[in-house]
Amino acid sequence: MAGMMRAYSINDDHAVTVVFGTLMLILITITVASSIALMLSTMQKDAMEREEYRLAVANENIRIVSIEPQVNGSYWTSAKLTLLNLDTKDSYVKAISLNNVYATNYMLYNISNSLEKKDGYPVVYSYNRMIKIPAQKTATICLNFSNFQINTSEEISTFGWNNTSLNYTITLTNNIRKIYPRSIFPESLLQTQLFNNSVNATPANDFDLDLDENTITIFGSQAGGSLVNNTAYTLKYNLTMKPFMSPLEIKNSEAVQVKVMSSYINIFERFFTPPVPLAKVNFYTEYRNGTLQPYLILDGSGSFDKDGYIVGYKWYVKSTNDSSDLSGVIVRFNPKETSNISIDLELIDDTGMISRLSDVSGMILIR
Repeated sequence: MAGMMRAYSINDDHAVTVVFGTLMLILITITVASSIALMLSTMQKDAMEREEYRLAVANENIRIVSIEPQVNGSYWTSAKLTLLNLDTKDSYVKAISLNNVYATNYMLYNISNSLEKKDGYPVVYSYNRMIKIPAQKTATICLNFSNFQINTSEEISTFGWNNTSLNYTITLTNNIRKIYPRSIFPESLLQTQLFNNSVNATPANDFDLDLDENTITIFGSQAGGSLVNNTAYTLKYNLTMKPFMSPLEIKNSEAVQVKVMSSYINIFERFFTPPVPLAKVNFYTEYRNGTLQPYLILDGSGSFDKDGYIVGYKWYVKSTNDSSDLSGVIVRFNPKETSNISIDLELIDDTGMISRLSDVSGMILIR
């Protein structure tokens, strides 16, 4: 029919598919790009962390400054080991060994030269509890050469225990294992005793101690035990710490190899040699108070130190009825007797090492 218009509906599925595919391609491209960017960022971060760690390991510098022994006779009983952190970051001591014997438990001196304490108890360090050396500062460590003990106690009150035919469980208030846990100090040995005045209660019959649960259960006189509820009891703890993995003896005249391992597994080492004492004695006489009197000149000037210098000379002079301690490189001694005299010379060097003439070549004897 003339003048009549027709409407057509066009459904172009191919065009829609192309548009959708293009959008998906863009989305995939963005996702891949984001993933690559994230991966690169992570790789860059990991690389930076690895480089930072590498530099930290490479730049760590702990200097073993000195070792100052305390002696009893010819053997060391303890030693002060001083370490200096030359790095600009804090360092942590993971392990210490002397003559290839590793220390298991040791303590730290504070700035007042007293052993560090927390809540009244000495702070003990080990490979599980590392010592921190602040950046560009020192740390002085106390190394013992025999077992050391930490003792404490607490009162076990029976105030709420009304029926001795029932067991009574109490929460501990001073459990030493909370301060020195087994997980950190596996080599430590703990002994406990429960006292009522001077009577020692036996663990098998009178109480059960559960340090992990932080409780003590006491057995009443009508429940198979012998404890009563009209008195308080005292629980005593005795914790023994082993200082080295195996027994270690160091003589005054013995050289010592010190190794320190950090948390980065860097190992720092120093070999300490004691000074060498050489002494001679000259016998002289002079007139004093109108009579001829003897005197001795003790000369230690021939002594030497291979890896440093000597800072102290101490003479020990003994006779039958007299003894004197003198200090100095060359000293004068006026003996009351001219026979049966023994002379010993002790040296201390700049690193704290000690040596005695009696330990090296023997004392000088005047018969």
